[in-house]
Amino acid sequence: MIRGFMLILTMLALGTLINEATGVPIPGNVIGMVILFLCLYLKIIPYQWVKDAATSLTKRMSLFFIPAGVGMMEYLDVLQENWLMISVTIVISMFAVMLSAGYTGQFLGKKDNK
Repeated sequence: MIRGFMLILTMLALGTLINEATGVPIPGNVIGMVILFLCLYLKIIPYQWVKDAATSLTKRMSLFFIPAGVGMMEYLDVLQENWLMISVTIVISMFAVMLSAGYTGQFLGKKDNK
């Protein structure tokens, strides 16, 4: 499990380094997870190496939202002024995610059946 955590943290650090070096407008953690995905997909890193660490992190995912929720307390005035726009954006993005996940699932399901 330690190896898995170290690999995940290494990819996070690599993504952050790439973000800082290039100034790309994509967060470093997203770049790191794309790199980790590509390494897993291309079988550069065996899935078994990160499986336990990823499962452990996923089970405790709700803890990662606490800092964001607490941080929102500083912006209550902004949230009160823009609550309608924020609510509409949340609903539209929720439907966009559901549609894209559904179509992706159908596409991959058809691909597996062939």
